[in-house]
Amino acid sequence: MAFEQSTLLNHLGTSYTTQVVERLRDFAYLPQGPIDALRRTALPEAWGNDNFLLEKYLAVHVPWAIEQAQFTTSENQLYMRAGHLQTRYGSPIYLVFEENLNPHRQPYCLILASSSISTNDTGTLNDPGNLPGEPRIPRAEPIPVGAQIEMRDDHIIENTPERIPFLESTPIVSRICAIAGAIQWALNLNLQLPYWYSGRMNYLVPLYLTSREDIMAAPDAVAPLQLINDRLIVRTILKPHSSYPNARVAVKRHDELSHWMQAVWQAHASEVRGDEDEGG
Repeated sequence: MAFEQSTLLNHLGTSYTTQVVERLRDFAYLPQGPIDALRRTALPEAWGNDNFLLEKYLAVHVPWAIEQAQFTTSENQLYMRAGHLQTRYGSPIYLVFEENLNPHRQPYCLILASSSISTNDTGTLNDPGNLPGEPRIPRAEPIPVGAQIEMRDDHIIENTPERIPFLESTPIVSRICAIAGAIQWALNLNLQLPYWYSGRMNYLVPLYLTSREDIMAAPDAVAPLQLINDRLIVRTILKPHSSYPNARVAVKRHDELSHWMQAVWQAHASEVRGDEDEGG
């Protein structure tokens, strides 16, 4: 069957990829009409140029819905929630997919994004109790006390020095110690945020390197952390606004994010290109 969970998962492919938008586009054709309708229907947010952040959001939440069996089917359609997005009045928004009948193309096609859908032959909305629920946002494993911090220093220090330009003139060891110390300081104050990174939920830590007087202010940079075998792996350092797309998918509502993150995104959303948020 086209909409059995095993079939859907097979078409999705592995979740351990940084190219999540391409993964969703390989899974389903995404016409501009339903994407625009979703943006208009949902609570207003800064979704970036060409709705790229909205597609990024769907690229994470659609697979979660399938993996958690949070979907409903009819004879020829697949229904799921558009993540945790709601209308201005708090109504859930649904996505409707059909099989793509075009040969050699994506297996599915998004045909509708709406808070009012029909899931039966009468053309009326089914009992809401029979409609799918929202996908659960996974939680990252707790960070153990005293976890060792390991940095991919060749990328952080040599390949992307412009992300922390005021450290460029200092010795490499000093730069590593400064970043590691800023990470530990932030963890001691529980400033870490949930963050979707490299195919799973991890953490994001603000790096206050020039001033620690106001932790509500934007940090100098941010560091995504991966917890692997009780070690905290730091593979890259990002400018604060670059972290917003992966942080947004990790919360139910954008206003759950820290004040500084919302502020830097509002200031830079129009500048960010869709291809900048996939990797480090």
